[in-house]
Amino acid sequence: MEKSTFLSGLIPLETRLIDLCRSLSEDDHVFMTAKELLHAFATHDLGLDEEDYEEECEELEGHVGPIEDYSPDQVGYAYRILLRMGLPWRKRYPLFDLRGMYGDIHDEIPFGPESVELRLSQAAYRLIKIDKNPLLPLALLNGVVLADGSEIPSHNLEELWMAMEHLRQEPNLPLENLMEVIPGPDFAAGGIVGGIDAVKSLYEKGEAQLTLRGEIETEIEGGRTRVAVCSLPQNVLLNTIIGQIRSVCGKTDYPVYDIKNQSEGQKIRIVLDVSPKYSAEDFKALLYRETDLERSVHYRCAFSDGAQWSTEGPLITVLKEAVAQCPLAWKKKDGDPIDFTPPIRDIISHGGYKNPMSKLSDARKTRILKIKSL
Repeated sequence: MEKSTFLSGLIPLETRLIDLCRSLSEDDHVFMTAKELLHAFATHDLGLDEEDYEEECEELEGHVGPIEDYSPDQVGYAYRILLRMGLPWRKRYPLFDLRGMYGDIHDEIPFGPESVELRLSQAAYRLIKIDKNPLLPLALLNGVVLADGSEIPSHNLEELWMAMEHLRQEPNLPLENLMEVIPGPDFAAGGIVGGIDAVKSLYEKGEAQLTLRGEIETEIEGGRTRVAVCSLPQNVLLNTIIGQIRSVCGKTDYPVYDIKNQSEGQKIRIVLDVSPKYSAEDFKALLYRETDLERSVHYRCAFSDGAQWSTEGPLITVLKEAVAQCPLAWKKKDGDPIDFTPPIRDIISHGGYKNPMSKLSDARKTRILKIKSL
């Protein structure tokens, strides 16, 4: 079977960077510098000589701009793509493990490629097979931003995998039953998605507008009002939100006594103390209305490489195509491969089978509101 770039959800440059990393790695556990990987790409694919390559890297050491600052034939463009594949607040299952000065969820401003080390992640090794289709449709696993501005949402790995297994064994499974297995998108940044009717519409029709929210918790109410922002909507940066909060509060009659950014790593915590004459719910409503703590995004169910799609439509239609293209991954617990899919009832009841993706399973990050709409 010919390898599907659409099923992988990767643009050709991303596929090329993964292949180069594989070819350069003598040991799966060893990190290399991003500069080493980019050197191979620049000399083999861009045709740069050593002098031109070093000159572009020196510019990156001084300042790494946003991806829009670079053309596809520049090292800076490849570097930004490389980083994007490994940022844990962008990708639900990053394809590179990164360490070093690669930026953070505050502003995503990295140092140059000499200051960043990387290796392929376990997700990349387990899901993306050489000269084969991936074990899961990565477009639906990690999400894709399409050329028209719409997006394919990311999903929890275990939920996506089990949804495919249910359809493999029961192709006529009703959507209501399938959504008991895969209840909705699951984003790297966590947050809230809702309501349930919008999610069902996305899966039923193949496209829908979903509302994403960061979580805001009430900590004190009465003698004073304090709330804490504890997560962000997908693709929203921390400094953006803090700047918007300061701007909104400066233009309204909501006096903010204190704004504390207590975020660490990927754990978000912005503590806001406001006048006690305003309720926590009113202040939350203001933040959702006036900042990017609430976003409306047009989503599609599709396979895509970011430029176009080969399959789109209702979730069941898309997943059936994925079932037809993705290779079987099951093995017996003794390690022997099998050429059939064990019945789900046997997997649940007896547990005599294993899947190489099982070690990648993790808890859901995004909370799905059961109300009909936000």
